[in-house]
Amino acid sequence: MDAADAPAWRNISFRPKASRAMNGIAAIFDLEGFSKFFNQPDVQEYVPSYLNHVFDAMSSIIGGGTLYWSANKEASPLQLPVHQKFLGDGMLYVWAPPDKEGDFSTGFIVDLANRFWNLKTYFPEVIKRIRRDIPIADLPPKIRFGLARGTIYQLTNAADGSTEYIGICINLASRLQEYCAALGFIASARLGLPNEVIEQHGYMKVVAKAISGFRKEVVIVDRSEYEAIDPALRDELFSEV
Repeated sequence: MDAADAPAWRNISFRPKASRAMNGIAAIFDLEGFSKFFNQPDVQEYVPSYLNHVFDAMSSIIGGGTLYWSANKEASPLQLPVHQKFLGDGMLYVWAPPDKEGDFSTGFIVDLANRFWNLKTYFPEVIKRIRRDIPIADLPPKIRFGLARGTIYQLTNAADGSTEYIGICINLASRLQEYCAALGFIASARLGLPNEVIEQHGYMKVVAKAISGFRKEVVIVDRSEYEAIDPALRDELFSEV
């Protein structure tokens, strides 16, 4: 095929108006050490397998299935995200309420947070399964989650009707997952976890005081992870509520 026969290339162009504002939840996960993994010899033979194992775990969390890393617990399906996007070393998921007009149920929010926490905590078991298929020593060993809630807007591609989403909660979720490498789970308190759930499930509220663009954000963290952080680093990044 010569240049004259090639399909015309067009940059992305969105329809002139975004959707009306909707409530949204954004979740982003990052695979710690993915760049180091990717730079190993012949890694192209193994990257798809590694990612597919992780995506299969995420599918079980969201769509329902056996959580083999956690005593083979069966998970029921959750409400599916309206958008997902591969980010190179992680994924973005976006949820809107079922009718895109109302709000999320407390049960859904609790389930979503707890299932991400569960995968974060037991991710070494996922790595054990991945090692059956990948003969490389340095696999990305940890997964980190950032969750946030807020207003989102849908953008529609003018050419093919595909959609993208924008919103401050997406930006915040991204910053949360990269804020403190020692924490595998950070959720904005705007997510709306009830206080009794926070206490019952071993979470705690603290103030993240150095997030770029989000001054003094109240966040929910895993108490045991938080208390294990070096005190000097903890004082630099966080303060008590």
